[in-house]
Amino acid sequence: MTSAVEMTGPGEGHWLCPPGFVQGRVNGSLAYYREDVTPQQLETLLAHDAETLKETPKVQVRAVEHWIIKHRRSGRGRAILSPGQTRQRHRCAWQAGHYLRAHGIRVPEPLAYVERSFAGAITGSWHIFQNLLHCRDVESYVSGMIERGVDGLSLEVFLQHLAESLQAVEACGAYHGDLSGKNIYTRDGVRFFLIDLDAVQLNVPHDEERRLKNHVQLYDSFCDALSDVLLVPFLESLLPESWELRTWMPRVRVEQKKRRERVEAHWAKHGYPEHINPLREYRMHS
Repeated sequence: MTSAVEMTGPGEGHWLCPPGFVQGRVNGSLAYYREDVTPQQLETLLAHDAETLKETPKVQVRAVEHWIIKHRRSGRGRAILSPGQTRQRHRCAWQAGHYLRAHGIRVPEPLAYVERSFAGAITGSWHIFQNLLHCRDVESYVSGMIERGVDGLSLEVFLQHLAESLQAVEACGAYHGDLSGKNIYTRDGVRFFLIDLDAVQLNVPHDEERRLKNHVQLYDSFCDALSDVLLVPFLESLLPESWELRTWMPRVRVEQKKRRERVEAHWAKHGYPEHINPLREYRMHS
């Protein structure tokens, strides 16, 4: 069982440029980067002909060997009208990553953060961090375990290790708003990395609404292939001791079905994504 704690420690500015990082200029823009790299090296990296992994009107994600470059754009009008919100949106993943690392939570290693501004408002940013080349998201990892024919005990141990990692996130005062299996990576099933750090909030309580959202996301990731014999104890370990599991799990199941219906309706209307949770195949053929 988990228990809530209050976050203490350095303020927001500390996580923008923590020890081991320096402030400078890259391509004329404000930048924070690891002290063992130079602005010239970062400019070369940003100009590199990279593989595009994802692109939307506001975000482009590229891979350059063992680094990921996430470029976020904001329209000038919105940036000027809401400079605080825009600044928070751009800097969130960079600052959250440093905060989590300082508290022993594994995230992709940060290299640099560069932000472009206009009239004092951020209109674009580049977040450069480690490419987890030898890891897989936990949905794919569990799919591989099942394909190898592992027994129920091995899956139970895997979920225990995953629960311990997630308990540590809550214990340090952080909340991840999209805790689907696609955003949790592992190499060995023992140590786990969180990605999509734009969804992380600091110093917020894991209240009922946020906890239910996370449990629905986790349950939806695994329920096609893993039974409640495994998943109920897993989610129970992520509940405060005073919470009643008997009434909690029916809520998780109901909300998971609603979530699945919304997602599939969106796919039917806008097209299916390139990568779909491989564990869904087990329900289709069961």
